[in-house]
Parts: sequence; C-alpha cells; structure tokens
Amino acid sequence: MRPDALRGAVVVVAGAGISGLAAARALLDLGARVTVTDARPEALTDLPDGAVAGSEDALPAGTALVVTGPGRRPDHPLVRSGVPVVGETELAWWLGSARPEPPAWLVATGTNGKTTTTGMLAAILRASDLDAVACGNIGYPAVDAVRAGHPVLAVELSSFQLHWSPSIVPAAGCVLNVAEDHLDWHGSMDAYAAAKARALRGPVAVAGVDDGRAAALLAAAPAPRRVGVTLGEPRAGQLGVVDGTLVDRAFSDGVELAPDQSGPPGDCAGRP
Repeated sequence: MRPDALRGAVVVVAGAGISGLAAARALLDLGARVTVTDARPEALTDLPDGAVAGSEDALPAGTALVVTGPGRRPDHPLVRSGVPVVGETELAWWLGSARPEPPAWLVATGTNGKTTTTGMLAAILRASDLDAVACGNIGYPAVDAVRAGHPVLAVELSSFQLHWSPSIVPAAGCVLNVAEDHLDWHGSMDAYAAAKARALRGPVAVAGVDDGRAAALLAAAPAPRRVGVTLGEPRAGQLGVVDGTLVDRAFSDGVELAPDQSGPPGDCAGRP
C-alpha cells in the first residue's frame, strides 16, 4: 500500500507498546485517523497527540487497516474481522518503498542469536562508513529508523514480525537457525519455518547450514545468490572455519579472514 492512501483513513493500531506507538506517530503524520487499543488500560494513558484510545472488542466504523503488535495471534478476533492486518515493520517497508531512494534492508532472523547478529551487522556497516542502524525486534522500531532517513537498516525480525510483513523483500536476509518455538502461535513447525523463510526472498539469502531446517530453507529460497555459513570447512559458496580461521569460499576462492576482521565489537547494538 502507498502511504498516501492512508490520508484520512481510519486505522487501528492494536497494541500500545514501543512499536505500536511508533506506528501511531507515523500514521498520524501521514494524516490517518488513528485509534490505539491495548488490553492494558494503563498503556492508553499517554498516546501521541491526535490518537484516541479504543476498545479491544470492536473496530471503529469504517476501519481501513489494522496495524498489529507482533505478538497478536492470527486467530485473534481483530484479525478475523475482514479488515487488512499488517505489522509495524510492514508499515515501515511501505514508508521506505515510497521514497525516491528506498533504504536497503538487511534482515536477520532465527530462533536464537538474532539480536547479537543484528548488532554485529550494524557495527560492520558503520565501520564501512555507511549510515546504518540496528532496528526492528532489537528495540528500535523499523518505522522510526525509516523515518529518520537511514539508508541502510540492519533489521532483526521475529517470526511474528515476518508473518505480519508480507511485502518485505530484503536486499539480503539471514536465517541463523530454526528450532521448535512459538508453535502455539504459528500452529505448526511448518508454519513457523515458513515465516522465517520470508527473510530469504531477496537477491541474497544466507543461512546457518549446520542447522538442518535452516539449510533446507536456504536450499528452497528463490534468491539468485545463496550463501551457507558453517563452523566446519566451507564448501564452494560458503563461509566456514579451517584450523580456527574464518575462510571465505562464498565471495572469494578460499581467502582467510584475520581474527580482527571477524570478532564482535564492544558495542554491537548501536541503537540511538
């Protein structure tokens, strides 16, 4: 959806957490008529100017869109209302895509390790003199990062956020691992893995191939370039470890990377 289509539209932001309030502010700036709901009444006492508090039980008349918090299950009554439902990160994607030069999204997901990976990625990007920031599930909403004008985003996305963000196609995406988690929310292991696989729909897909499920997602990814990462000796197209040294067989012919080129920095997150 183009952001200008939201001017004057009735939009419900379901959830008054950090990402929900960020979405509400962005929607108000677009000219939307914003109602914020939350199961916690105390969360509705300090809303952005122009937003009104609403009920969890019913949508306002004429609601055109629901922007939901990432933890809201697909079987929630608001979701079953027939009104389109997206997440805050989907809204961020819409905002960025409408710009003459959209930001590049580099997405990290996985059952474990995604926060550390996203912080390290942001630090690497900044060390390369890029105006990059870590955002998403790491605590800084993606919609705020887009509105701040950062041209490169290191985005941590949970399976919930990926589920509610059907349009996101990152420049590069990484699935670190896939273990049984949140199955009560997704309904099955296949649905959980399918949500994670959305990170691999862009031009470059990366996965930890020592994890069988992540390796299977990488093999099935539509990305024209697929890169495996292993703790063992890498094959062609992979990054791996030989005699304690990181070796690149994905972007070069077995070049060794010195330890000081791959170690984590002291302050990985770099959040504003």
